[in-house]
Amino acid sequence: MRKFTLLLMSMFLMLGTSMAQDDSEALTLLNMKPANGEVVTVVNYVQMQFNKDVVVTFPEGGIGIKNKETGDVINLTRRNEWTDLNLVIFMFEQKSVVDKEGKEELVEQYISTPGTYSYTIPAGCIKSSEGEEFPEQTFTFSVGTPFSIVEVTPSQGVEKLEKIQLKFNKQIDKVEFPAAGMYLVDNYWVPIVNIKSDVAISDDKMTATLELESPITTPGQYNLDVYNGIFISTDGTKNDYRSLAFSVVDNSASFSTNPKDGDKVKELNNLEITFKNVKEVALVKGADDVVAYLPGGGEAIGSATLGGDKITVSFDQKFTEDGEYTFVIPEGLFTMDGVENEYAEVNVTLYTFTVTPLEIESITPEVGAVDQIEKVVIKFNQNVTLTMDENWQQISREIKLTCGENVYILTYNSTSNLGSELEYLANAEWANNEYVYTPITEKGTYTLDLSQIVVDYAAEDYIDEWGYPNKKWHGKAHRLEGSCAWTIGEGTSIENIEAENGIKVIYDLTGRRVENVTNAGIYIVNGKKVIVK
Repeated sequence: MRKFTLLLMSMFLMLGTSMAQDDSEALTLLNMKPANGEVVTVVNYVQMQFNKDVVVTFPEGGIGIKNKETGDVINLTRRNEWTDLNLVIFMFEQKSVVDKEGKEELVEQYISTPGTYSYTIPAGCIKSSEGEEFPEQTFTFSVGTPFSIVEVTPSQGVEKLEKIQLKFNKQIDKVEFPAAGMYLVDNYWVPIVNIKSDVAISDDKMTATLELESPITTPGQYNLDVYNGIFISTDGTKNDYRSLAFSVVDNSASFSTNPKDGDKVKELNNLEITFKNVKEVALVKGADDVVAYLPGGGEAIGSATLGGDKITVSFDQKFTEDGEYTFVIPEGLFTMDGVENEYAEVNVTLYTFTVTPLEIESITPEVGAVDQIEKVVIKFNQNVTLTMDENWQQISREIKLTCGENVYILTYNSTSNLGSELEYLANAEWANNEYVYTPITEKGTYTLDLSQIVVDYAAEDYIDEWGYPNKKWHGKAHRLEGSCAWTIGEGTSIENIEAENGIKVIYDLTGRRVENVTNAGIYIVNGKKVIVK
């Protein structure tokens, strides 16, 4: 324990010495973005980091960044307050625009017009906490045309993926591989194959060839993220981000069925057999029939007919019993380019799914007199999810609560994940990865038009093609009907409530009966809600 205490003391002494050294050093700019003289494709802000905590005082009108070619100026007028004290992020003056509905709003400005830009940080604009001034300095940067991928090879499905060729709109000067390297991922976004770091650049410097450490031959979809800054052009600009998709296909002769093996279906009649990469299909005379084994035992015999490039197997009875059916396709039923098919089984589950009408079970708070409105929770008789309306607009995430001419916004709480409930928060703001809301307390009658809410319902649970649990919604784009209203007014005092048979029955909001009211709050007295202040 004594050794540990001495170690802590020595660490604090070292920290104190370091801090003392920092205080004694001159105010120094450690790094900045964009760097002085750097070539970029867009500038959203100017970042400067110092060796000490600093305060910023903007000159009148802000700090102007001037395009030397056009003379246009855009001003830095704000500091991002969420940064550390030794990190200054200058933000551009916000621009006022009017949207399609005539509503005015402020939007962030940025620089993307190609050209050379300069700006001056005046003396005294930035000071350390001890009052030391950062001297006047002028900085420059250039905005260039984005360095982009214009062509990718292969562009279509291939049987084997071993090289990827990227063609750019500018000459490539160098390649800077990220520390984590680059790799292809499959549909599950699992890393499959790494990309070799020795990228080959063509003689004209317009094309880069990436080679996989091992070829991919397994059919499927694969993705490659080309992060910005991996390739740098001869004018100093860095490539923009691209996510590339590739498919590896199997070009060998094959057949598939509808329904497929493992499918769940609501209707089951014929079995259809279709072909891929096959030029000629023929039924084999004298081949065995297709047999369907039924859920309750027994079997059904199917007869195969060839029409065009598809075989249809028809059965001598209708399938109506829910359960698992096994279709047996015998070996040698047909030929594909002269080669007989192999034995195959297709397992299909027949089931019924009834769409239950959507109903609202409850709305909280209950319609009527309330003390305040902090959230509105709508509970349904089944699971729901917000969806697009008939104009493909997601209108239900923010809905309006009206009180006379006043309008209040209720925001859908996407973090609630309540299944059969929708939760809307009053005056909500997003902060620290959660919604912070402010209750509505002003007196008045508040009306909510439920037709603002559009949902999908009648959910069926299933396992998707990648093996993950998912939901299929059978009731689509259902707009709620009706409205509800609440009135916020003066609370009733306990003294004004008449006793029943000489007894006042009092409950708190948790449903517990109490004998006496000792604290301020909301209570239910003889069935009436009262406020005790």
